[in-house]
Amino acid sequence: MKHKSVADGAYEILIKHKKPLHYRQITKELTKIRPLKVKEPYYAVNASMSGDKRFMRIKRGVWGLVKWQYKDANIKYSLTSYCLKDGTMFLTSYMRPFFPKEENAVEITFIDKEGNETEAIVNNDLNCLVGLKEWYEKKKLKVNDIIFVGLIDYDKKRYFLVTEDEAKIEPQDDLSEKIFKMLQEAGRSLTYKEICERVLEVEVNEENLFSKYIDNILRKDLRFIENKEEMWGLFDWLSEIEKLQLRLKNSEDNESLKKLLQKVFEFLGFETSTVSEGKASFILAKALLDYKTYNLIIDAKLSDEKNEKIQKYEHWSELSKIKEETKSDYSVIISPNFDYDKLRRKTDKNKVMLFELRWLCDLIEGHDKLPFSLSNLESIFSADNSVKNNIFRLFEKRKILYNKIKLINIIINLLHENSGKKLYLNVESLTKIINQKTDAYIGFKRVQEYEVEEITKIFSLEPFNIIQKTEMGSIILNFKPKLAKERLNKVIKEMF
Repeated sequence: MKHKSVADGAYEILIKHKKPLHYRQITKELTKIRPLKVKEPYYAVNASMSGDKRFMRIKRGVWGLVKWQYKDANIKYSLTSYCLKDGTMFLTSYMRPFFPKEENAVEITFIDKEGNETEAIVNNDLNCLVGLKEWYEKKKLKVNDIIFVGLIDYDKKRYFLVTEDEAKIEPQDDLSEKIFKMLQEAGRSLTYKEICERVLEVEVNEENLFSKYIDNILRKDLRFIENKEEMWGLFDWLSEIEKLQLRLKNSEDNESLKKLLQKVFEFLGFETSTVSEGKASFILAKALLDYKTYNLIIDAKLSDEKNEKIQKYEHWSELSKIKEETKSDYSVIISPNFDYDKLRRKTDKNKVMLFELRWLCDLIEGHDKLPFSLSNLESIFSADNSVKNNIFRLFEKRKILYNKIKLINIIINLLHENSGKKLYLNVESLTKIINQKTDAYIGFKRVQEYEVEEITKIFSLEPFNIIQKTEMGSIILNFKPKLAKERLNKVIKEMF
């Protein structure tokens, strides 16, 4: 590097590191190779890159190479025979805003993936760019080949120019594998921007051609999952319930959906089997509850086009016949979405229930937290209201149950807090304290004395014996909260 300029040295350091660096880091790397005989080396290196068109300021103090930014080429252009013959590119309506608008011919510079420059002219009279013939020949382009143009600096009249093959960077399978291994090594979800930067090995400031390409891979490869907006992880990291929910939502055909539905209804406590009528097959789900046993006949239906509502169903007669043969109580069609107006007449006539997939996913999640009883699940199908309303009512009941569990927890904690204060708490005073602290428990409603009385009575008896009620009516906690909860869990476990 002896006879090379400071800018040349900085260029080679960036090439070696394959990513943008702060000018101070570039300077330190340079001084390891040779001394910089200047008073202010940091300033000299920064100034040398500022005056060299090979470099591009990514953000304050951080420099990268202009040629790396070819990934920002995102204006698509299809070549015609005239373009190749004359070395031109027509200024289409979507391209025109990015180029100089002067009446006289204006010189501009194109930079390709390798960093080579090609001088061209904007001719607004002819409505085209001129001077690209040599570049077309060098790249061996043909009619209908695609090239991409991107803006580097409007004022300096500098642009990117890359071929479609250069835009593909890597075969999709290879890139998918690269992202998969990268997430495995990270061991955590990464933002979409982080993934782009690690894959492309340059800083990504805005959405570009390649980030769109990566987005397409992330959404199509089932190994990847968007945990929340712009955060991506691996499907394998999900719980079994989350995997089941995701597979349901991403089912591509009716048969695979039916197999998943069998797993879902078995998870909910039903005994399932497959039954057929003619060419149609259905799921028979049995809720074995002694004399309260009930059966469901279930079919799955996906639309031909994604996100399209189901407007028709082909197996009404088969569904009715198999329901009668199996002596089932309810028949259900499950799908992501229905056109209720188009199906209402048939569903009313055949007494069939339409069940949206998202409701089933909600039930799976709720059942995983605390299992629904089979008799509770029947309330979804048996009442006169719509399935959606019945599910809402079921979850409202569950909410009341959760509030009771919360109340148990609050009572245990409050009794512990007051144990050293020599305060004598009875049902009335404990209820008042709970309601005074309502604001501390988000989403918790005011409680009544009878609710507190009920809980203290249950937990003062064997086998729990967590709370003690004195002859004077005072309520005492027999254990510290942690031990009280452990005892509660142990008792429940032994009982079942």
